[in-house]
Amino acid sequence: MKVLFNLLKNHEKAARPLFYLGIFHLILAILFLAILPFEHRRLLGINLWIKPLKFALSIGIYSLSWVLIFPYLRGEKIKKYFARFTVFAMGFEMLCIASQAARGELSHFNQSGTYNIIVYALMGIVITAQTIFSLWISIQLYKNTPPNMSLSMLWALRFGIFISIFFALQGGFIGQRMAHTVGGADGGPGILFFNWSTKHGDLRIAHFLGLHALQIIPAFAWIFKGKREIYVITFGLLYFLFVSFVFYHALMGRGLY
Repeated sequence: MKVLFNLLKNHEKAARPLFYLGIFHLILAILFLAILPFEHRRLLGINLWIKPLKFALSIGIYSLSWVLIFPYLRGEKIKKYFARFTVFAMGFEMLCIASQAARGELSHFNQSGTYNIIVYALMGIVITAQTIFSLWISIQLYKNTPPNMSLSMLWALRFGIFISIFFALQGGFIGQRMAHTVGGADGGPGILFFNWSTKHGDLRIAHFLGLHALQIIPAFAWIFKGKREIYVITFGLLYFLFVSFVFYHALMGRGLY
């Protein structure tokens, strides 16, 4: 709670919508967690509210990550527009996922009826636009060095943002396949909570690890602060290769074990 209080106290005004978006989704995740014991319906073998819970946590972490990045970006107007559009995009994504769960329907790959097709298509359009916007606003970190940022953290953000966007767009590939499992049907045996397939290739693993490079690589730079940027660059390259291998492993139809 102290970390969140300090973030609220010190964040930029332009990032305020992102801060409240993040807190809202973390609270939403708690509510979804509370619903789980009272929900007995299943989709693809798991509780209906597991997916909304995972997305609420991910959106909350993503939004608060950008709150920390904003002070190092220039252009108040573009930051304001990015924050507002991200609130819209993530709010729309969450609304679609939660409402489809309440209806007992899949939010992704659902082609059973006009309404479900439209919802899935709109989700893809909105989240792709937000991903492209995040690339556009972060390009300045590849062109300039913010005066109040260490080189190690700069390289951490460069790698984190690039890998995150690269594997966010990989979601488009999953969408084109209309399935995340390779070598079997979606919904087979999976690990606890994440439900990643243990028997077949699962493209969601690389997607998840890639998306959260935005937190993992800067966290590495922060933990080993004071070290030269070469350590962060090496870690970033190795992380990208690792997640790429996980993606290739899934494409080959190989399960976790």
